[in-house]
Amino acid sequence: MLRIAIVEDEKECQASLIEHLSKYETEHEENFVVRTFFDGIDILDDYSSEYDVIFLDIHMKFQDGMTTAKKIRELDPNVIIVFITALAQYAIDGYKVNALDFILKPVVYEQLEGTMDKIRKTAKKYQKSKEIIVSEDGAKRKIETDSIYYIEVVGHIIVVHSSYGVFEQRGKSLRSIAEDFRDCNFTLSGQSQLVNLKYVDKIDGDTVFVNGEEIYLSRSRKKPFLAAFAEYVGMEI
Repeated sequence: MLRIAIVEDEKECQASLIEHLSKYETEHEENFVVRTFFDGIDILDDYSSEYDVIFLDIHMKFQDGMTTAKKIRELDPNVIIVFITALAQYAIDGYKVNALDFILKPVVYEQLEGTMDKIRKTAKKYQKSKEIIVSEDGAKRKIETDSIYYIEVVGHIIVVHSSYGVFEQRGKSLRSIAEDFRDCNFTLSGQSQLVNLKYVDKIDGDTVFVNGEEIYLSRSRKKPFLAAFAEYVGMEI
């Protein structure tokens, strides 16, 4: 099930998108939960990362779509953004906020269908998520795999680097965790690091850049790591 937000100030365009999404649900045996907003200010009011996809109009009365997208990206790096615009020239700005696609007005079903096919393929990368129990100031808390950058062994302690901070985890080996997370886009870069492929910025020689940090890529793990990364991003090697 995909949770979709439509941010569009034209009622006719809103209605058209809802109609096309309903048709897509029927034809592709999908299930969507759709919520509508009439301005960027509305969706940002008490924003929480509950949406998988946001259809965002570029031109709106109070707050334009690009400004809204930039603010959403500060709060939610994973949500899929699709711009809606009457002019294709504005769509190129979407790359600045990592937008997946853009749809031209008036919205026709064939274009939305193509965009939804891309969304379904992309969303699969984020749907598989598990949790790990970590220590925080003597207490225990759950961290979802989706928010973990990488996990490493320091001495005999498992250290989890995440968007929430750095935590310790005891009771399991790194290879045991790797086995648990094998369906969550994690792969070993060496004997001491387990990397979330979602956060790999680039691979340069024996170095993997993960969310701005440099991780050593061992010779024995280089080939399987590159193969796993290529599969994740949909490349052929």
